[in-house]
Formats: sequence, C-alpha cells, structure tokens
Amino acid sequence: MAFWQRMRNFIKTGLSIKARLGMGIALLLVLTLANAVAVLVGRSLLEHAEEVMADNQAIERLVLEMNYGMQRARRLHSDFFLHAPEIGFVAAHEQYAQPSVRQISQVVTLSKALQELVEQSVVGEGLHANHVDVNLYLSFAKRFADTSIESVEVFTGLHAPIRGLAPQLDGVLKEISGELDRESESFRLFMDLKSHVQEYRLSRQRPEMQSAFNVERTLIQSLHNDPLVGEDRRQKILSLLEQGRSLAVKILVAETSLKSQLNDFALQAVAVRGVSMALAEMAKKEVEHSQQKIRSIRQLVVYITLVMTLTGFVAAFFVARMFNHSVIRRVDRLTRCAGELREGNLEVLIPEDSGDELGQLARTFNLMSARIRGLVNNLELKVEQRTAELLASESRYRQLFENSSSGVIIYEACDQGNDFIIRDCNRAVETIEQIPRQELISHKVSTVFPGIRESGLLSLMQSVWETGQPTIKVLGYYADERVRGWRENAVYKLASGEIVCIYNDRTAEKQAEAEKLAMEVKFQRARKMEALGLLAGGVAHDLNNILSGIVGFPDILLMHLPQDSELRKPVGIIKDSGLRAAAVVADLLTVARGATGRREIAGLNSLVLEYLASPEHLPFVARHPQVECVTRLDPNQPPIFCSPVHIKKCIMNLVSNAMESIDGAGQVVLSTGKELVTDQVALENNVNPGEYAVLHISDTGKGIQEKDLEHIFEPFYSKKIMGISGTGLGLAVVWNSVIDHGGMIQVKSSPAGTDFSLYFPLAERGSVEAGKSVETGDFRSRGERILIVDDEIMLRDLAAAMLSSLGYGVEVAVSGEEAVAYCQTHTVDLVLLDMMMEPGINGLETYRQLLALSPTQKAIVISGYAETDDVKAVQVLGAKRFLKKPYSIGQLGRAVRYELDGNMTGI
Repeated sequence: MAFWQRMRNFIKTGLSIKARLGMGIALLLVLTLANAVAVLVGRSLLEHAEEVMADNQAIERLVLEMNYGMQRARRLHSDFFLHAPEIGFVAAHEQYAQPSVRQISQVVTLSKALQELVEQSVVGEGLHANHVDVNLYLSFAKRFADTSIESVEVFTGLHAPIRGLAPQLDGVLKEISGELDRESESFRLFMDLKSHVQEYRLSRQRPEMQSAFNVERTLIQSLHNDPLVGEDRRQKILSLLEQGRSLAVKILVAETSLKSQLNDFALQAVAVRGVSMALAEMAKKEVEHSQQKIRSIRQLVVYITLVMTLTGFVAAFFVARMFNHSVIRRVDRLTRCAGELREGNLEVLIPEDSGDELGQLARTFNLMSARIRGLVNNLELKVEQRTAELLASESRYRQLFENSSSGVIIYEACDQGNDFIIRDCNRAVETIEQIPRQELISHKVSTVFPGIRESGLLSLMQSVWETGQPTIKVLGYYADERVRGWRENAVYKLASGEIVCIYNDRTAEKQAEAEKLAMEVKFQRARKMEALGLLAGGVAHDLNNILSGIVGFPDILLMHLPQDSELRKPVGIIKDSGLRAAAVVADLLTVARGATGRREIAGLNSLVLEYLASPEHLPFVARHPQVECVTRLDPNQPPIFCSPVHIKKCIMNLVSNAMESIDGAGQVVLSTGKELVTDQVALENNVNPGEYAVLHISDTGKGIQEKDLEHIFEPFYSKKIMGISGTGLGLAVVWNSVIDHGGMIQVKSSPAGTDFSLYFPLAERGSVEAGKSVETGDFRSRGERILIVDDEIMLRDLAAAMLSSLGYGVEVAVSGEEAVAYCQTHTVDLVLLDMMMEPGINGLETYRQLLALSPTQKAIVISGYAETDDVKAVQVLGAKRFLKKPYSIGQLGRAVRYELDGNMTGI
C-alpha cells in the first residue's frame, strides 16, 4: 500500500504534465493496438475459413455439373443409336451425336477444373483424405468421354452415308443384282443371301450373317455350273461377292466392338454415380464444417473486441481522473487567479505546489503580478506621454487628410449596413463634387449622392463593411442631377468599424481617352473611306461620262419619236437604267466623300412626307402591297440644317430595307421627335451633348442577327442578292450622311423587328436664309449662244444636240486652249465647261483665262466627279452652278436657263 502511495505522489508531483500525458496516451495506444491485432487475426482466420468454404462449394458445384453433363451426354448418346435408323444417320448425327460430343467436352473441361481445385491446399481435410476417390471419379469421367466418342466413331464407320460399311455393302449387293439374270437359279440364291443380310441388320443376330455366308458359297458353285454366264461376267460377280464378304466380316467386327463399348459405357455410368454422390456429399459436409468454423471465429473476435474495449474504457477513465486531479483543477485555479488579476486584484498569488509545467506557470504568474504592480505606479506618467504623442499624430493625420489631392470620405454604417452616414470629408471632396462640407457631414450617402446605388459603389462599401477586406473599384461612372463624372475608388475598413473611401476624379482622363479612341476610329474609317474614295474617284468620272450618253440621248430620241411609237418604251427603259446606274455612282461617291449637297433649313416631318409621296417610293409599295407605312410625326418637331437630298436618300434606304425585311403583312413606322443626348451617350458616340431632332424608322420584320449588327454600315456588306435587291451601299450612305450632318445612329434589333434612330443637331436660328422662289417657266432659248468645252466627243455631241433641240446656238471646243482661242475672237452668252480634260489645261485654268478675256463671262461647271476642290475653286471665281454627269435634257435646260437669267435657285 505504501508503494502505491509513493508511486501516486511521484506521478502527481515528480513527473511533468508532458510525461503523464505520454503515459496515458501510450496506455491507450497499447490497448488499441492489442484490439487491432485481435481483430486482424480474427479477420485472417475468417478469410481462410471463407476461402475453404468457397472452394468446397465450388467442388460440390463442379461435381453436380459433371453428373448432369454425363447424364445428358448418355441420354443424347442413347438417342443417337435409337433414332438413327428412323430419321437417318445425318439427321441423327446433327441432333444427337454432335450435342453429345459437345456435352462430353464440357464434362472434360469441368473435370480439369475439379482436379486443379482439389490439388489446392485450402480444401477441406475430408477431401484430402479421400483424394483417391476424387482421382477415381476423374478417371471415370475421362473414360466415359473416351468410350462415348469411340462408340460414336464406330457407329459412324458402320452407317455413314457412302463411306460407311453398311452403305458400301448395299452398293455391292445392288451391283450384283444388276449382273444376275432374274430367271436364273443364281439370282434366286442371291435374293436368299440378301434376305439373310437384311434379317441381320434388324435382329443383330450373328447366325443370320453366318447363313448369308453359307448361301454365298452355294451361289459361287451355282455360278461355276451356270453355262449361261460368260467368263468375264462370272469373274466380276465373284469379285463382287468376295468384296461383299469382306465388308460383312468388318461389319461383324465393328458390331462386336460397339456392343462391348456400350456395355462398358453402362458399367461406367453405374460406377461413377456412386463416387460422384459421395464426393458431393463430402463437399457439402465440408461446407457446413467451414460455416460452423466461421461462426465460432466471429464469436471469438466479438468476445475479444468487447473485452479490449471495456479495458480501454477503464483505462481511459483512470487517465481522465488522473488528469482531472493533476491538471484540470490546477488550470481552473490558475484561470480564476488570472481573472482576479484582470479585475484589478494585483495582490493575488498562486500556490507553487509542484515542479511541473503548471508549477512553473504559477511561478511565472506570480512574477508577472509583481512586475505589474511595479508598472502601475508609473502608469499615469506614461499615459500623459502617450496622450501628447497621440495629439501630435492626430495633428499630422489632419494635415495629411485635409491636404490630400484625393477625395477622402469617412462613413459610419446605419440601417444595419444598408446605408452609411458621412462623418467627415476633406477639402478635395468639396473641390471635386462642388458641394460644401456642411451639406455632406451627418447626412446619409444615399441622400447626398442618390446615384450611388446604381453606380455599384454602395454594394462595394457594404461588402467591405461586412468582410473587412479592402477593395479597389478600378473605374466607374457616377451621375445624378448635380454630380456626374468618372471616379476611381478605393474602400477600406478601420478598426473602429468605420468605412474610408479614397477616390480620384478621372473624368478628364476618361474624356481624353474617349476622344483619343474616337479619333483613332475616325482615322481608321477616314483611311478606309480615303481608299474607297480613290477607287470611286478613279471610276466615277469615266462612268458618268459613259452614263451621260445613256441618260441624255434617250431624251433626244423621245423628242423626235411619235407618241404612239413602239420604241418609246424601250428608250425610256434605257434612260431609267442609266439613271439607276448614275444613282449607284452617286451613292459610291457619297460613301467615299460624304454628303456634299447644298444644305438648308428643313423639317424632318416635311422630308418624310415628301419621300412617301415621291415616285421613288411607289415601286416599293407595289412590290410589298401587304406592308403598311405608318407616320407618327411630332407636330412641334424643330427644324434641322441639312442637305434635303441626302436626308431623303437616307429615308428611302431605311424604308426600302424595312419593307424588304417583312415577309407577308407588316408595318413600317416613321416617327419624329426630340431627345436629350446626355454627356455619357455623347461621349460614346463622339457628338456634342444637347437636344437633337430624332427620326425613328422601325419595322415588324425578322430583325438583324447580332453578328451582323457591327458590320451593317460597312460598304458592300449586304445580305441581299447583289444587283437584284441591293448594292451594299444603302446603309453606308445613311451612316455617312448622318455623320456628316454631325449626328449619330442608334440601332435596336430583335426577332420582333428593327428600329433605326437617326439623331440630327437642331438648326440654329438665322443660320441660313431661304433662297428666292422663282417660277420655272420655259427652259427654251431666247436667242443665246453657248460654247461647249469637253474632250469627250460623245458628251460634246450629246450636249450640242440637247441645247440645239431647245433652240440655242451651239459652238464646241475639244480643249481648254481651243475654247480660249475661240473666245478671243467671239463672244458667247454661256460656257459649259468640263473640269477634267486631257491633254492640256483643265477646266479651272480654262475659266481663269476666259475671265481674263471677259471678267463677266458666265459658265456652268460640268463633271463626272462630285464637288472637288477644283470645282469649289471655279465656283469661287464666279461659276456658281455645278451640273453633275450624267444629266437629262430637263436638268441641262433648267441649269442653263437659270444661269442665263441670274436665278440663284438650286446653287
């Protein structure tokens, strides 16, 4: 008893907590390991017993399968011999002999598997003790297979068609029958021989075959004594009789062998049945023995596990009790003393009753308590010093806060984090937002900045307030009624729970970036349009010169054709085709060089109505009778400063596209109005913010696919059939015309339809004066003389023919030099001046020299190009009117008459 008391005191005071903990864990580990070893051993014994049981079950299954296989093979074998005479050898061989052989093969395979399984060391002791019976059973199975196959082979040798002994004997008998005279004594003896053979086949009695041999000898004597049988015939019959006797002997031998094999087969069946039943019963007993052994092992494992678990619980209880006395109570006492020290009891001490870790911790606690008592005496002095330092730090922070170039706002969460109150902000916030500080502090951020929720900054602040993780919102746009611009924000959470937002105004940088991007896009588009302009400019002059004859000469022909002439219609078609081709060239030049027509103040309402009432709209109405064009025009629509020709062209292109996009019945709606373009939208579209006149053209068609939207304004990008329903320039003309007018285009499309919105700047009051209205009057000549200057003979002849038909006196010059030379000696009322002439001086230089001769010389500029720099220079010199090729007789007559009369309309 004293020994255990000393051991208890030693463990309690002499050992460290670490050693005691190690001893307890080691004890538990030993118990756990012992339990695991017991479980593993039991599991190994169980696996061995289960393996023995599985092998015994497999042996039992194989024996039963072999018995079933041999029984089925014997039945098929018997059926083969039984039914062969009835259904024929071939049919019996297929139905019975072949399945019997296959069944025998399976039995042989099963016997090999059984032999391999018995030879393993894990089978039951009973099977090992009776290993001789197993081998005997296997030898019976092999002998059964060999006997069965041999008997089938013997039977096949007897009865196989053609090559069997019986068919061969039948053939010999048939051949002998054919050689004998049916009226002779020999034929009668042969028939007696044949009957004995048939009786043998039916009864299988050897005396019948012996009787047949006796009759054969009598038949041979009869043949020798028969004078009617020739020698050759006699020898052939004797040879056949000898061959038949040999076949009969072989049949007797085969029948004897077959009978012996069948008897052997029956004896084997009797012998193997007893051995197989004994093996099956033995295997079944071994299985039951293994099952009993498995149950015993499982019970033993359960008992051992329960004992070890109970021992572990007892050991764990004693270890826990030891720790409760030597560790937990002392830790609890240490915790209470620490709590008293925290509450201000600096005199608290812990008993130092052991030399372990807790004893050392108690000594340390007592030393720390004494140290704290010494430090408290100097606490007030240190507090005064820290207060002074904090005031200095606060001053530095305030200077940094107020002088920071970035806006800094301090927020306090309210409404459970759904909103924030502004507690402080620096001067930079007032500068950026242009809002006094007194209007910000103590107000909710959602009240001061109502757009903060839409901008996403409020959700960012809520996330930082909840998680404490600082977040940087790279860039965002903020807008409300009085504040708008780009802001870059960084949000942090202070230890006090307040949120700090530091941000910078990036509006100027963003605008510069947008302007740069817009300039880059515009530059790229300008380069593309410049290349297209070079292409268009290179072909427009020649195409317009060619089209001038196609457009002009039909007018002259129509003037000379009777009204009932059959040629008037094809001539009119030629003229219309030329005008359409000229329109394509004009579109090409518009895409390349913009809308260069004369601009004036006009209303979108009137332009829409004028187009819908124009002849250009009628063909589309005729082609799409089920499509209805609806107008919703704003009666207070303000005017715009525009080129009416190009605006009508835009309306025509958009309306025609809208009507063609509708399959069947539908609507095209043309509406006007006025909208305010915000700073953001203006920045994105490179226009000025403010009010714009808007033309909406929407349809109920199938819409534009999203992948095509970004390309629809590119020249020659079209989903229509080129040359039949489009040229690929329509939307490009719309884009260039609107952009040249300082506007923008918005497109919205869905499977329900498409909406094009064209924005035009409003006209400034007094920007342009309306031209004087004049009566058109008669465009015919009043006796004037006109000089035509053109290097193209066809165009000269065309213009001369048109003017002559109007009654004008006409002179022609093939170059600028010839025109100047003519005017040196003659006077003319008007000069039709081509701008491009080669070789020699061009139209600009020609007009300069003509003005030197006659400063008041009137002229009309004619060119296949659009209004180039040379054209504008000639207009500055005085030739105000410009006529673009190709032109009709009406256009030429009107321009000439207006210029001669001084009418400025149409310039």
